[in-house]
Amino acid sequence: MRRLRTILRYVFVSPELLVCACGLALGFFLPTQFIWLSERIGTQAELLKYFGVLPVGLLVYDSTVAKGILMPEGDRQGYFQRWEGYEDFKDGCIVALCYAILFVIAGIAGFFFDWKAPAAYQSALLLTSISGALAVSATLYFAHIKIEELFRHHSGPSS
Repeated sequence: MRRLRTILRYVFVSPELLVCACGLALGFFLPTQFIWLSERIGTQAELLKYFGVLPVGLLVYDSTVAKGILMPEGDRQGYFQRWEGYEDFKDGCIVALCYAILFVIAGIAGFFFDWKAPAAYQSALLLTSISGALAVSATLYFAHIKIEELFRHHSGPSS
């Protein structure tokens, strides 16, 4: 039960959910601005719709960073994996990768839109997928840096 609570906390208290909510809200409340953006993308559809591929590259990066979080370079003895809070970090990485996959699906969906017939959801989904994928990458990157800092701090010479 505790693990489920932790997973739900990672799902609902995250910058990724905020990006999803903002994308949905902005697409719903400001459709004219997104229609305008879709019209501009429609004139450059062949070039700009490929920005939807960016989340795919970030997913590859995210999986590498998640591995670095769960198996840090400074932990040669496996102390981190035996720590009682390790499962929380593991759950956080899994949730982050699930969000990254969600944003990849949203980005790839951009290929199937008819950008010549602009609609608000097109550019809203494209922008949400890109900004969400960037949020996942940033979250994992900063977590990786923090883990590495901790291991470097604790593996240094005692004073």
